[in-house]
Amino acid sequence: MILRSFASNQPYTLIVIPLTVAAALLPSIGRKALPVVNCGFPADDLFHWIYLSPVAIVITTMLLILGGAMLANTVFNKHEFYNVPVYVPALLYSMLGTSIGLIQLSLPALLANIFLLAGLNKHLRIFRQSRVLAEYFESGFWYGLAAVFFPPYLLLIAGLWVTTFVMRAFHWREHLLPVVSFCVPMLYWIVWKYWQGELNQLVLFYKTFTYDAKSYFFNFNAITTLFALTAAGSFIGALPRYTFLSDRASNKARGVKNIFLIMALCMIICMFMGYVLILKWILMTVLLPLAFVIGYWFTNYRYSLIAPFVFYFLCICSILVVTNFYGLV
Repeated sequence: MILRSFASNQPYTLIVIPLTVAAALLPSIGRKALPVVNCGFPADDLFHWIYLSPVAIVITTMLLILGGAMLANTVFNKHEFYNVPVYVPALLYSMLGTSIGLIQLSLPALLANIFLLAGLNKHLRIFRQSRVLAEYFESGFWYGLAAVFFPPYLLLIAGLWVTTFVMRAFHWREHLLPVVSFCVPMLYWIVWKYWQGELNQLVLFYKTFTYDAKSYFFNFNAITTLFALTAAGSFIGALPRYTFLSDRASNKARGVKNIFLIMALCMIICMFMGYVLILKWILMTVLLPLAFVIGYWFTNYRYSLIAPFVFYFLCICSILVVTNFYGLV
């Protein structure tokens, strides 16, 4: 019933999303602080006053998750991942974002996801038009802005470059311009630090060296492990349906899905890059790939026998994460 409502053109179902996010996060005020990870990124400096107040942390988290969910759903529908408007991506983004936030909360990653979605909105417009320099500049700029606030996303420029090789014939301007536009936010960052007299604080991240690094994932409890395995298994199960389109799919639809798949794999690699940069696993980097790829599979639930069962099991796992966070199970 839930999946059928969100997998159809019924916009009123979106009212459920802010209610569920609020129900999961608001009880933490005054009871248990959200597990915020401060990596010393530029966005962490931006949020430093928020980190001082549990109420501000919860409200900011809710706003960033809801904003990302609505923008993700807009991008999904605007570029016709599915042939009719659906709202499964918004549901999954909010559900998975809330669950991951109760395990490990990274506000810079949530903020960077919004910039990343703005870049994707321009990037997915690129197909076989004669002139696409404006789209390349704008997508590169938004990706660069995401990387300034969340440095593991520096790898996004590699994904943008790979999609250019895959989708377009060789034009040197189309390879040079994204690199230039990706660096423009870095230039703004330098100018801002110069204006503030903080040129000694230009570094985007600080790496920790230790010979006593502990495995983060082995510290998960049983419920968190179950949720992580279910989300990863859902992504792997969704890949065949996402990758192998029907014969009736247009070339443009194939191009849109191929572009996002390359960028999604790039985002997943960014999680590993985050560990290389600062010796921390930042789970929010996989939120967008999960929401889009799994969302596409669940949207096509009528053509899959197991998709509805996986969806409801994932919902149960998310509920268990919430109840476990508040010590109810």
